Amino acid sequence: MSKTDLRVIKTKRAIQQAGLTLILKKPINKITITELAQTALINKGTFYLHYADIYALYDELLATAANEAIQQSSAYPLLFQDSQAFVREFLFAESPALQPTQLALLKPENLRFAPDFPKVLLNSFKQAIYQVGKLPQNRENDLRLTFLLNGMISLLVNPTLIDRNDPDCINFTVQFISRNIEGTFPEFYAK
Repeated sequence: MSKTDLRVIKTKRAIQQAGLTLILKKPINKITITELAQTALINKGTFYLHYADIYALYDELLATAANEAIQQSSAYPLLFQDSQAFVREFLFAESPALQPTQLALLKPENLRFAPDFPKVLLNSFKQAIYQVGKLPQNRENDLRLTFLLNGMISLLVNPTLIDRNDPDCINFTVQFISRNIEGTFPEFYAK
């Protein structure tokens, strides 16, 4: 059967919805294939046609949630126009409230089963930047974006590095990172 077959699409959607429903109730490592199959109204064999195990499903759910959240930002075009505005939007803009399923996916007891999530997150950010259409996707640009985004993502996941109530701390952070952006992408910031 083709992955675009309507039955396949509906079955995967049912499995994913069942996974999201169950992850609201318990950690991913406590969800069994049997209960997931019952919740999705499929048999266990059908689950295994689509996923190797519960963790493969979790990885896909996590990647989908990250992609959806990342695509909502309007920061990416700013990277090529105004480095300071990009940093402010990327690091300090109010994020939309996370949905309960997104919060459940991001719980530490679940994330420990997704060791590749930082790489998935980084790649989602890079793809969002490439979609702006100003930067050709190649090895050099991947290296430049990886360097910058890893530093910025580390500030998002370790919020103690920035005192968000201290304007001087915020201004220093914006200035520091924007200078790095301008040095990394001089073709957009040559004076």
